[in-house]
Amino acid sequence: MSDLSIKLCGVRSVRDARLCAEAGADELGVVFAKASKRCVSLGQAREIHESLAPVPALIGVFQDATLYELQIAANAGILAALQLHGARPAGLFEMPLGLPLHFALQITDADSLTQLDELDPSLVARILLDGPRGGSGKTFDWRLVREARKRFAGPLHLAGGLTPENVAEAVAIAAPDGVDVSSGVEGPDGLKAPERVRAFIEAARAAVPYL
Repeated sequence: MSDLSIKLCGVRSVRDARLCAEAGADELGVVFAKASKRCVSLGQAREIHESLAPVPALIGVFQDATLYELQIAANAGILAALQLHGARPAGLFEMPLGLPLHFALQITDADSLTQLDELDPSLVARILLDGPRGGSGKTFDWRLVREARKRFAGPLHLAGGLTPENVAEAVAIAAPDGVDVSSGVEGPDGLKAPERVRAFIEAARAAVPYL
């Protein structure tokens, strides 16, 4: 096991959760964004959580979530962290949720990194540097992850267009603390493909230590 954290996102079933866990994922992401085709209910997320003993950790993924929605999810006792995309609710830091907060930022170019200047590592446990549009499967210049370290002292994870075919190169170039994949390990049916899940994790692990 390497120091690189691997999160497989968009898990929608117990079958996929067990597949990802057996392949060696460190974290699984369950999506609560209603607009996403990978959206699950809190009940489905609970079933997934109960199928995992005790790892991988389950991360809740939200888009433009309200503070109330985050509170309900946090209080369910099944999530290890909350990953926020899009707009963040007012009062987020004034209302303790009891879980680490992960902020996802859409990256297009070097100017996108200015978003990091206003974020405090004592309040935001992790930054996920994602492609130009969340869930689009689009990559960005991976060298920007190294530039981002000059602006944010906390963990930086890489997402956006990662696949078994390119993750080793991405890890070598970006030197992230973790990688995050969803569509890149799915089959034509939209479910996690066993061979792609295993290939992704093997390739990512093999790329560490960074070249």
